[in-house]
Amino acid sequence: MRICNTCEKIKTTFANGFDISVWRKYAEEISNELPSKCENDAKSYDFNKDVLPVIEDALNEEKINFVSRNFQTVIDTLNVNLSNLFDKEPDINIILYLGLCNGAGWATTLDGKNTVLLGIEKIIELAWGDETNMRALIFHEIGHLWHKLNGNLHISEFSKRRKGIAQLYCEGVAMVCEHLLCGDNEFYHQNKDGWLSWCYKNENEIKREYLRRLDKKESIQDFFGDWCSYNGHSDVGYFLGCRFIEHLMKTYSLKKIANMKYRILNKEYKKFTEHVVLYNNLQFSLPEFIIEQVTLENLIKYENIFYSNEEYYMITDGHPATKQDCVDTIEYAKKYPLEMCYCLGVSNEQQPVAFLSLLEGYPESTTLYVGLLLIDKRFQRNSIGTRIMNAVIDDAFSSGYATIKLSVQDNNVSGYSFWKKLGFKAVKKTSCDGFYNLSMELKSDN
Repeated sequence: MRICNTCEKIKTTFANGFDISVWRKYAEEISNELPSKCENDAKSYDFNKDVLPVIEDALNEEKINFVSRNFQTVIDTLNVNLSNLFDKEPDINIILYLGLCNGAGWATTLDGKNTVLLGIEKIIELAWGDETNMRALIFHEIGHLWHKLNGNLHISEFSKRRKGIAQLYCEGVAMVCEHLLCGDNEFYHQNKDGWLSWCYKNENEIKREYLRRLDKKESIQDFFGDWCSYNGHSDVGYFLGCRFIEHLMKTYSLKKIANMKYRILNKEYKKFTEHVVLYNNLQFSLPEFIIEQVTLENLIKYENIFYSNEEYYMITDGHPATKQDCVDTIEYAKKYPLEMCYCLGVSNEQQPVAFLSLLEGYPESTTLYVGLLLIDKRFQRNSIGTRIMNAVIDDAFSSGYATIKLSVQDNNVSGYSFWKKLGFKAVKKTSCDGFYNLSMELKSDN
């Protein structure tokens, strides 16, 4: 791996200001290919209006030193991080240089070698020169090169739809690689002023709008680039692409994903938009609680909720809840497609408060089914169940579900009363071993 930091050269070469002919000679010393590569890429810009002011602002010794210092800090620890993604040190160039606003990061080929070009003028303009953002930028571009080395980075873009899928795909893979390299699946350098919270809260809307634009052959540029925005938020496409790839990784390996063809990606993205990630929204709708998925590994934390609901289990099962009842509730989710059925634990200051199981898109794609809601006995009769379900109802309907369904036994008087107060109506009555099972539902237009 070759590292090239041209900051000292930049300071001496352009001490008297920027000159394009001087820049060409400077760039040629890095690579004979670099001047024409940058100028061809920037030919659509208005040089005097869009490029020159950015370059002139970057020709500041203090700013250059700041970027250079943090670049070197990241490079010094780079090999340790690369082992999270590569089996051996990759044969690539990483060059910190003065470009023509070609991008803060650019994964490309130079002199036949895979290269990461880091444009100091854009890094300074975007305020990405600190160590954290510098590391993320380098990791992201290395992610693109990993994709190129291990699969299908470039999808032909002869239609707007293919271009939209291709951009989401390649940026998504790079974001996942960035997360693997930095060891933090929640890190986005764009996360300022609540950016990530907003993205999670609006994830369902974002992915559906992206699909709508693909279907209508409309531009998806709003989702990419610091100069663009979707609903007032820039670079939302990086979040969406990452979430798409994370969704695929539940079924495929990252290397398998890296080799996917357009036809499969297009099909998988449609499936991705059909999956409503409701539990992500709930964390933001119920900020006073911690909400997490319950698995067999952390079930012990929530077992007492089952045991404390003795009256419910006596009505439904004829005996208090057992350890096996707890396990069976978690295992039940495996009967359904991945991510369709999940169990959530709700806690407050490390105290388990509630357990909730949901089935998304069951029995119809427009329906959310509530499998089970249990409130720990210590927290009953203080409206916690109502607060949780009001959040579920609001998020379900705002996410596009038309109906919420559940069932309750008619001899579960308190349970039936609870759901009725929330607006649910009994729509079907089925005889079952000496009692009636009531199918209840709540429609979005109620």
